[in-house]
Amino acid sequence: MAKYFPLFIDISKKTFLVVGAGNISARRVLKLKEFGCKIIVVAKTISATIMDLEDEKLILKERAYDSTDIEEADYVIAATNDKELNEKIVWDCNKEGIPVNDASNYKNCDFYFPGIVTEDEMVIGVTSSGSNHKLARRVAGAIRYNIKEIVSECKKEQESDTKQEEFD
Repeated sequence: MAKYFPLFIDISKKTFLVVGAGNISARRVLKLKEFGCKIIVVAKTISATIMDLEDEKLILKERAYDSTDIEEADYVIAATNDKELNEKIVWDCNKEGIPVNDASNYKNCDFYFPGIVTEDEMVIGVTSSGSNHKLARRVAGAIRYNIKEIVSECKKEQESDTKQEEFD
């Protein structure tokens, strides 16, 4: 079970290391760019999709992963096609205490990727966080915050529908 939900925190001033440059990495980079954080991509070959996204907040390093790459990162995403390499990245991150997301094995994840948390994962997060009071409070607070917005929008729609019916 993931221990952390970056979905609910401001990651705009954080640095993400994405190891790998295939389709999964490209989707992760695209989503991270929406949050405005710094992204470093390390891969032997970087896809044209990712190269086209390069700007001052996206740094591309076309070479093999090195254990020292994680030193620059607040979060790491292991998204290579090589499961053994992903496990090495997870091991390196665990050794240094850096939260990691292994795209090939969600059991090796310290956090869910922003914007990719499914409803099922949210339910699992809420129900299994009972023994972790800090996580339970964080998840409950985030859900309450999001529900307030949804309820507020629904009330506004209902009010406008009621007013519209009065005029019809």
